[in-house]
Amino acid sequence: MALGKQPIHTDAAPTPTGPFNQAVRIGNLVFTSGQAGRNRETGGMGDIRDQTRRCIGNIEAILSAAGATLDDVVKVTVFLRSPDDTAAFNEEYRALMPEPLPARSSAYAGLKNPDMLVEMDAVAVLPERE
Repeated sequence: MALGKQPIHTDAAPTPTGPFNQAVRIGNLVFTSGQAGRNRETGGMGDIRDQTRRCIGNIEAILSAAGATLDDVVKVTVFLRSPDDTAAFNEEYRALMPEPLPARSSAYAGLKNPDMLVEMDAVAVLPERE
């Protein structure tokens, strides 16, 4: 594999619906793919709070498979369907993401599925092994 890229996969997060991995590790960095908030059991999406919790939960599961945690996240990218969801998203995000909060970019975007209100990805730095 070029540059020593290592694909990351876990059954604890949704299987990608396209030609990409849940995450890729290179060196001590882990880059997750965008995560949606689909309920794996029902297939439903729920409201912005539900979707935010599931997005972060999926990222957490993928990072765990790579040997990292949410504490190791240094950058998050967020795509919201509607500006109306910003306040509720931020409340859930702040409740779930550990301090110090990572750097973050946010944008409003048309998302793949019409029921999808948020998509998130993250970059984490793996802890040094002793």
